[in-house]
Amino acid sequence: MKETIIEKLTNIVINKFGKEYAPLIEVSRVTKPHIDADFYSNIAMKLAKSLKQNPGNIAKDITEAIVDLDGISVSVAKPGYINFQINKNLKNNSVYEIAMTDDLLASFKVDNPKKIHLEFVSANPTGPLHVGHGRGAIFGNVLKKFLKVQGHDVHSEYYVNNVGNQMRNLWESVRRRHSGDDVDLNEDDLYVGDYIDDVHAAMSKSIKGDFENCNEKEAIDILCDIMISKFIKPDLDYLDITFDEWYKESNLVEDDSVKKIIEKLKNSKDAVEIDGALMLKADDLRAMIKSNGDLTYFASDLAYHDKKLKNYELVIDIWGADHHGYVPRIREGLKKLGHDDSKLQVKLIQFANLYKNKEKISMSTRKGTFVTLKKLADEIGNDAIYFFYLTKNSNQHLDFDLDVAVSQDKNNPVYYIQYAHARIEKILKQVGPIENIKFNPELISEREDTDLIDKLNQYKDIFGKSLLNLEPHLLANYLYDLASEFHSYYSSVRIITEDINYSRVYLINSVQKVLKNGLGLLNVSAPTKM
Repeated sequence: MKETIIEKLTNIVINKFGKEYAPLIEVSRVTKPHIDADFYSNIAMKLAKSLKQNPGNIAKDITEAIVDLDGISVSVAKPGYINFQINKNLKNNSVYEIAMTDDLLASFKVDNPKKIHLEFVSANPTGPLHVGHGRGAIFGNVLKKFLKVQGHDVHSEYYVNNVGNQMRNLWESVRRRHSGDDVDLNEDDLYVGDYIDDVHAAMSKSIKGDFENCNEKEAIDILCDIMISKFIKPDLDYLDITFDEWYKESNLVEDDSVKKIIEKLKNSKDAVEIDGALMLKADDLRAMIKSNGDLTYFASDLAYHDKKLKNYELVIDIWGADHHGYVPRIREGLKKLGHDDSKLQVKLIQFANLYKNKEKISMSTRKGTFVTLKKLADEIGNDAIYFFYLTKNSNQHLDFDLDVAVSQDKNNPVYYIQYAHARIEKILKQVGPIENIKFNPELISEREDTDLIDKLNQYKDIFGKSLLNLEPHLLANYLYDLASEFHSYYSSVRIITEDINYSRVYLINSVQKVLKNGLGLLNVSAPTKM
């Protein structure tokens, strides 16, 4: 219905005012209960600014040109809103359409899919992934599913930071564990914790115990492979998170990618030497090569993004919120390299705090005090991990309550949604194949029916907003609201009665279908029994 309205408005605006105004068209769902409409558009007010005309007159002009919108009435509201009200039977017919449709989101397929590079997680390979890394990992994996709904060619990548002090410190931590030397956390920027024993054992096996003759570069290469193959990748696999490529930072040095961008910036006078260090000339000077000759992370990151933007139409980075100050620097560097930085989208993910028995669990990779993602998955299951990490806007802090995540009541949103799906399955088994049931839209006209249908019909709108804003929490919260509406419906009406039951069976079947589809996009299962 919304797509039909947008198509009609687009044709009218192009014909009456010009195709340059078509991108201004937006149609939104009415959320205020006192407004007697289902959708509205403010296109007339947008046009009024450009055309210097009265928005009410423009709205009237547009509505008079709207024809062939069967089942949809159109009206104008001050100062120039165009309202659309959907006929009840047309709304109800959507129930049948959902029940009979194989691909609920087929309309989101784009005509010109893009090559998209999606980088996420990319935690330093100095320890196991813990719950602090989980939010970005889950977010990125679900976003990949969203983008593939549109038909985009998505290349997912884990950027392995295997160059720099942190890997040197990991090697020193393992070396000291081998020699028996103590690590003073107040003085040494090294790593402790039980996992260092496991890393040491794997390292010792790989180099046959010859720590004395293993040089630092060789040791770091081996350690990096150990951390990925034995700690990071298995835990991500356990959470159904896979990558098309694990790209090492060292590749950028070995193939001269960093050298090439530095030379380019020098030649354009955008990089200057100050006190022996090479700095990028920007709003604030940013070091690319330290005075001791070491490369900075910034130089590698700039080379990495230069490579990505040369090969992909859109680059999406999922970073922790602590990188917020880093984003404008990367953008400025890319512009100086001649790139269009609008091709880069960065989603900043706020921190997630873990609570158990109402107490916050502190975490530090360096100190070895953390809860691994694998342990969290074993305790509460993958479904709960995915859903709970996606319940809030990514730019908001998230409190993850383990006690709620394992509860079996309304307070646990994933349980509540899955229970709605299983509850519907039990009813559907009583009536047999839905194809043998006749649908009559006029028989689902009670207030309870209408409320559930209205919520059901919001699915595509909500998914569209989630996709546009790259915010899966909108879909997660919608599924909870739909499940809540169904549970209320189940308690208020008799679904299996005489004539009316057949249309209500279609209704709950469509609800189940949307729940299953939405949960699948969030990588959450839809059980038929609970």
